[in-house]
Amino acid sequence: MSKTKKMILTICIIIVVLAVAGGALYYFVFREDSGTSSATGEVAYVDSVAKITGLGSGTGQQNRFTGVVESQETVEVKKGTDKTIKEIFVQVGDEVAVGTPLFEYDTDETALKLQQERINLEGIANDITGYYNQISELQKEKAKAPAAEQLNYTTQIQEAQLNAKRAEYNKKSKEAEIAKLEKDMANATVTSEIAGIIKELNTTDSYDPYSGNPKPFMSIMASGEYRVKGKVNETNVWSLMEGQPVILRSRVDQNKTWTGKITKVDTQNSYDDGNSNNGGGYVVSSSGGGSSESGQRSTFYAFYVTPDSLEDLMLGQHIFIELDNGQEEQKEGLWINAMYLVLEDNDAYAWVANSKNKLEKRKIELGKYDSSLDEYEIVSGLTAEEYIAFPGNLLKEGMDCILNDGTHSNSSNEMGDGMDGMNGSDMGDGMNNGDMGDGMNNSDMGDGMNSGVMGDGMNDGAGESMDGGTGDSGNADGAVGGADGTSGAPAANPGVAPDAAVPETAALAR
Repeated sequence: MSKTKKMILTICIIIVVLAVAGGALYYFVFREDSGTSSATGEVAYVDSVAKITGLGSGTGQQNRFTGVVESQETVEVKKGTDKTIKEIFVQVGDEVAVGTPLFEYDTDETALKLQQERINLEGIANDITGYYNQISELQKEKAKAPAAEQLNYTTQIQEAQLNAKRAEYNKKSKEAEIAKLEKDMANATVTSEIAGIIKELNTTDSYDPYSGNPKPFMSIMASGEYRVKGKVNETNVWSLMEGQPVILRSRVDQNKTWTGKITKVDTQNSYDDGNSNNGGGYVVSSSGGGSSESGQRSTFYAFYVTPDSLEDLMLGQHIFIELDNGQEEQKEGLWINAMYLVLEDNDAYAWVANSKNKLEKRKIELGKYDSSLDEYEIVSGLTAEEYIAFPGNLLKEGMDCILNDGTHSNSSNEMGDGMDGMNGSDMGDGMNNGDMGDGMNNSDMGDGMNSGVMGDGMNDGAGESMDGGTGDSGNADGAVGGADGTSGAPAANPGVAPDAAVPETAALAR
């Protein structure tokens, strides 16, 4: 190998060592000032100030319950268990008035049965007539019979009387059956007893999943006065009381609201929702949170609200229910609940995610205090666009912050990404291209690049390369192996060449 090529080889090795050393210096020194949270895995979860305070929504951090507008009265229409439906005239959601036909029974079988029962009744009546005629004849014969035959006639008369009474009883039963069949024929078409809306229609036998009772064939919600039926889980049910004022909020237009009061909390009848992923009917937060933990089942209870006004409310409409804590009263400026602040002596602080997404304990200037809502006016030190953490003993300044909107700008993977260009594979590719190919095709260089720590590689590998001369066997394996990492197993073919080394070059390399 010429002196020039060996010089170039030495320079390349020095460049590699400096690059690796620089990366290590950056990682272990300059990254240390970013805090210890990345190394320990400690993070702080922060929420949007705008969402906490309800700016833009008018709701703030309020629990919401799902509800549906229903009638104060619901009438159930049951189907005869021994009857067959011929035709249904209404569907769910249809409005009906008193007397509106709902459905019709199939009366063909009833008509045949009625005809047969009438024939049977006629036969029973004839039997009764025959019994009484028999009794009359026996009584006449008994009057003319000798004393020895009197007992026999008495027995026959009593038996005929018993048969007559039995037949009369059967006649009354048959007449009742006929009357029922005639009524069924007359009432084959079932009509609505109230004015309202068809709430449900069950054409097959089904059971209420909450109570386990059979569902009615049809139910009708009466028109007129409405109420709102809400659903609350076992965790929040005890926060509701009769007489509490509430706000009813449209699910379509968040600015459309009604007011009302809780009239009943039914804790006597509970049901298991049975579906942890069911989003409707759960207690939700205005910030988008859920009421139950993922994968957990919860027991639910119903509660009822009477609205102060029914204007624009529709029967069957689904709405949100919030306890009225004065959140509809808009105040100027930025107001935040005291639970998000750290009050120490006469100063107030908040745990804020700074511009580098690191947690800092920032001093906040407070203004007025609203004792009814336990809220402070923020004069300076915090804006609606920032994110804050709920105070706790585990919070430390410098912790990485994870925004509860799903972002985390201070990822611990940045270092790994930045060091990709310094991995052995990339260096190996660069060192195997162009004019340096000949210089890298030195067997002892591959051996040197694979000998433990890079510092040792520089001394041992370069030394062996200089002393060993220029061997061609196993060169590629040695170079690529060294390129994949600055330490590792020796190359498969060390390829120590028998050629004599050049003393001057060896001295230079050492």
